[in-house]
Amino acid sequence: MIESIKRILDRINSGKIRNRIASGKIVYFESFSKEMAFKYLPGQFNELGKYYAKFYTQDEFEIDSDSTIVLTAAREGKQISKERYDNFHLIQGSAWDRKIKTPASYEPIGV
Repeated sequence: MIESIKRILDRINSGKIRNRIASGKIVYFESFSKEMAFKYLPGQFNELGKYYAKFYTQDEFEIDSDSTIVLTAAREGKQISKERYDNFHLIQGSAWDRKIKTPASYEPIGV
């Protein structure tokens, strides 16, 4: 039952993002699977809008609107505030917190 409620809420969230994009409003949203934040700026006078993205520790960069990651994030992501987007490069996600350990029997090649 909880999974079905979660799916319904996810559809509502993604519908909000897509509706705001279609209506020509500025939208900030986040992709949980890729740990990225996105910003959509609508175009002027029937021009296409632009998408920008941020990762942890990286500044904002423009991303192609036909990119799979943008389409996935708009479908599965969650709308966020401008403040969260502005500070997203400072927010450490779980993917960045992995501690990789070298096995004790590791021998470098060429030594």
